[in-house]
Amino acid sequence: MFKYAFFDLDGTLTQSEFAIINSVVYAMKKMGVEIEDRESVKRFIGPPLMTSFKEFYNMSEEEAKQATAYYREFYNAGEMFNAPLYEGIDDTLKRLTQEGAELYVVTSKPAVFAEKITENFDILKYFKKVVGPDLKNADPSKKDLIRMAMEDICGEDGEITDELKSQCIMIGDRHFDIDGAVLNNIASIGVLYGYGSREELEEAGATFIAENTKEVGDIVLGI
Repeated sequence: MFKYAFFDLDGTLTQSEFAIINSVVYAMKKMGVEIEDRESVKRFIGPPLMTSFKEFYNMSEEEAKQATAYYREFYNAGEMFNAPLYEGIDDTLKRLTQEGAELYVVTSKPAVFAEKITENFDILKYFKKVVGPDLKNADPSKKDLIRMAMEDICGEDGEITDELKSQCIMIGDRHFDIDGAVLNNIASIGVLYGYGSREELEEAGATFIAENTKEVGDIVLGI
């Protein structure tokens, strides 16, 4: 059994494509660009927002900042809640906490938004902490976020030992989650019900692959 389970948010706990696509379409329209292929916007699920605007639309730093501001204008107005939970995720989180696992949300989404979303869907109660960047951190690293979660477990004077790492597991749907786990030398679960492919997750080095939320719980509990 893994004692500490780190859950990504978008594509792992919530079906965030609706909120993200609508917010990107809004932002790009404000930037003077009409998006015809909404499916292509799914690329935004996973990486940091600023990084996506720069990479996918060849924006400068200042343009990406403006697009991000437009995105958050729409997202903050209530669109963030247009992201239903995956089937069975509530039952899995409840099961894990009842079995003694300590759960964290570890997300590239600003922590203030992640807390509002998990609270809205009544799953914040299962998590010891939501670990995410502040609004000023435009390019958060999943490696650093995972380390922040482990530091929270240790406390201010604690040390991240190999024993602690052996008790931790990162759960996510994209290679960013798996990359962060690999760089921290902890185990990982790549979930197939999100927005990444089996090939992507296996190439990144996922320790386990789960097809549904129940399998996630089984793996964490060592069943």
